[in-house]
Amino acid sequence: MNTKLSAPFIAALGLLLITLAVNVSMPLFRVYTAAANLNNGQTSLVLAAYVVGMIPCYVFLGGLSDRVGRKPVLIASVLVSFLATVIITISPTATALVFARFFQGIGVGIGMGAGTAYISELLPGNNTSTRAAGLASLSTAIGFGGGALATSISLLINFTTSPITYVVLLVITVLGLMLIFWLPNIPPIGGKLIRLPYFPHGSLPVNVAIGICWAATGVVIAIIPTQLAKFELGAHSGFCLTLINWSGALVQPWIRSWDPLRSVRVGVFLVPLGFALVIVGCYAGFLPVLFLGTSIIGLSAYGYSYLGGLALIAMLGGQQKARAVSGYMFFGYLGFGIPAIFLGYLSDHFGIVNALMVFEAVIIALSMWLSIRFCRTKTNVA
Repeated sequence: MNTKLSAPFIAALGLLLITLAVNVSMPLFRVYTAAANLNNGQTSLVLAAYVVGMIPCYVFLGGLSDRVGRKPVLIASVLVSFLATVIITISPTATALVFARFFQGIGVGIGMGAGTAYISELLPGNNTSTRAAGLASLSTAIGFGGGALATSISLLINFTTSPITYVVLLVITVLGLMLIFWLPNIPPIGGKLIRLPYFPHGSLPVNVAIGICWAATGVVIAIIPTQLAKFELGAHSGFCLTLINWSGALVQPWIRSWDPLRSVRVGVFLVPLGFALVIVGCYAGFLPVLFLGTSIIGLSAYGYSYLGGLALIAMLGGQQKARAVSGYMFFGYLGFGIPAIFLGYLSDHFGIVNALMVFEAVIIALSMWLSIRFCRTKTNVA
């Protein structure tokens, strides 16, 4: 086995396994919560367990892999994700889903940064950061969408609350762990364990932009399956998640050389457009329109706004680049979790489509504000 060529891809496999675990149960999310008689607001709280597990890791454990090494943290992250899949496999219920989502959040929270840094250190040659980011982005995009896609296909063939994809994921995770244990140990670089996020001057509009984008994805995951179930289309909800992740990943190579401010501007325009199509698709139970809307949201959330915003934040962060990126991710995951909870409870009182229209009005207003801020100057996002 050629160590120099295979090691970075095995580290990327670790990220793939972590992210496969996150959404492998998503197509059954509403099935489990409905069996427990949970309303939309309570269902959104179950979803938020993922963010509860993740955000403390991003905020307080940013330096963990610097202190103990990349490989141990990556292994721990895959093991925690494995535990999450074991929980939902043994007990496919809403209660188990809370614990599974919590551990999935921890796995992503400690593993993403460590895995990306590990890939960079394992790649041969110079200037490996960009190549590592591309490989990490590709593997995580496949993982976030692939788990949901596999389970959705499985459910269309044979609907069950314990799909075969759970067991398959457990098996390939064990095999992947065996490969990861083979990877070389790179001495830790040292540093502080706790590195709080940094929000540089001028970063607020960029951070708000990613918050809006990921809020749209969180709402799609938490609320749309319930609406689809009314048309007996609940098994198709996983395809929405797959399209969100994969459409953004597919466009990344094309826009990587774009001016980052231009990229974010395009993303800010796409989110309300995509979400409007999601509302139309939900109202009519028309899957092609819904899928088109989720794809457009994904173009922004994991393509235009994400890459452009990441580049802008890195520039604004200067010597505190890593901490500034942590702040960027912090805003993104707050957006992913909190609006979905609010809209979940709102939909219980006023209906799902009405709640989605309220959210559409909010993101249109925020997108207009961001467009004005971004158009003030080409050199400063403040």
